[in-house]
Parts: sequence; structure tokens; C-alpha cells
Amino acid sequence: MNQEQVLRVIPDIEYDELVTILNITRDMSVPQQEQFLMLYQRRRKSRQELLLLSLLGFVGVAGIHRLIIGDIALGIIYLLTGGLCLIGTIVDIININALTTRYNAKQAYEAAALIAAAFNQPRNF
Repeated sequence: MNQEQVLRVIPDIEYDELVTILNITRDMSVPQQEQFLMLYQRRRKSRQELLLLSLLGFVGVAGIHRLIIGDIALGIIYLLTGGLCLIGTIVDIININALTTRYNAKQAYEAAALIAAAFNQPRNF
């Protein structure tokens, strides 16, 4: 798989995310790579999406972005405390790139594990 194929499927991909995907798919067969990209495309979140969700913290619904990325405990704390009095929300807005990169990398590795299990599993017909 090359960069052009990934960019065609995921046009808003960041450079770090692209490098991670290319490293993960390096040893996969072409059908595995295609399945991986379809699965990963549905699971990933864009930086703009998480930024928009974190900006909702300023209108009273803080923590939605944390719930979406799987930080359930912190998301509930943000909801109950107004984003820790907006300080946590401001910090998350500043660090939105790191949050997005970490979440997308986790999703990429999980998708790769699912694809590997699906393709390596013995089938009895």
C-alpha cells in the first residue's frame, strides 16, 4: 500500500497518522489492506470533529469529546464539573492534536488486530 491509496480513502489524514497506517499495513496482503482501510476509516475521528465536540464545553456540555474517544471516567467528571470549571476543556482544546493522534493510533492497532484475526482464522465449511 502506498500513500496515494491511503490518501484516496482518507483525504483528511494527518502525517503522523499516515506513517502509523503505512507501518501497520506493510506486512499485510492487498485484501487485508483493503479491509483494514475500510474498517479504520469508519473508526477514526478527525481533528475537526473532536475540536468541535470539545468546543461544546463552552456552552455547557463539557466532556462529550472525552466520552467519544473512550475516556469515560474523565468524560463524566467533565460533564459533572463543567469541564473542571472550563480549565480542562481549554487544556483539551490546546492538546486536541495529541488526543486525536492517540485515539486514531489506538483504533488503527485494534483494526489491524481484528483484520489479522479474521484472515488467519481457520474456516470450516
